[in-house]
Amino acid sequence: MAFKARLGRIQYLNVLPIYFALEHLFGENGFHLVAGTPAELNAAMRQGEVDLGSISAMEYGRHPDDYLLLPDLSISSRGPVGSVLLFSRTPFAELDGRSIRVSNASASGAALLKVLMAKLFRVKPLYEAGTLAKRPLAEAEAIMAIGDEALCLKHAKALPFELDLGEAWQELTGLPFVFGVWAVRRAFAISQPEATGALHRQLLRSKVWGLGSLPELSRIAAKPFGMTPEQVLAYFHQLDYALGPEHERGLRTFFHYLHEQGELPEEPRLEYFQG
Repeated sequence: MAFKARLGRIQYLNVLPIYFALEHLFGENGFHLVAGTPAELNAAMRQGEVDLGSISAMEYGRHPDDYLLLPDLSISSRGPVGSVLLFSRTPFAELDGRSIRVSNASASGAALLKVLMAKLFRVKPLYEAGTLAKRPLAEAEAIMAIGDEALCLKHAKALPFELDLGEAWQELTGLPFVFGVWAVRRAFAISQPEATGALHRQLLRSKVWGLGSLPELSRIAAKPFGMTPEQVLAYFHQLDYALGPEHERGLRTFFHYLHEQGELPEEPRLEYFQG
């Protein structure tokens, strides 16, 4: 039986431009796809159950010695991201000492929320991590949701105050925010450099196709997500899938704030797979 790498795929709409061609159009199939939330894929990569794929920026920041970044791939925003959102009953500057229910599917979003509350609004809320689904909104003072769940809450206009965390980060720093990266476990990159390089090239090729086909992807995705093609296309246009010098500055600034707040023991280096 031919060797197949285990490739992690976030099960959210935001990565469709990266994975659609890889899953549906390309003839190569040198991988097993492992789907999950960002938190689930973080754990799977950490435990060696996934070889390479998308993980949260926070996961890389916590365990930089375990991973190498795959160049030119990220889930970022240069302003509003559209799907990492804080909903609140009260203005955000009045959340000091109040409870925010935070999706446990998130890692980077949850960490970014703490940075923004401290640096932008200068408040210290209480953070309650857990599952958001099927919990009454009436019980929540504020909710931070990500991905498709955030899109649904936004569409429902569930609570009166809404904060897009990507937009708030740009207001604070003027930099892009990198929510997710693509990475490979160092041990796998050392033992399987050719397989790593081949999958990285396929991902980049799929990304080129996806970004060149956003209107078509928007039509495909609209009905399953209860959105119009125009809404999906507008959402895709808010996202940035590059990983260049400005993204690196954004990552380093984020890690600096987290180290300053005691969330990270040190500010990690950004190291890349050289295939």
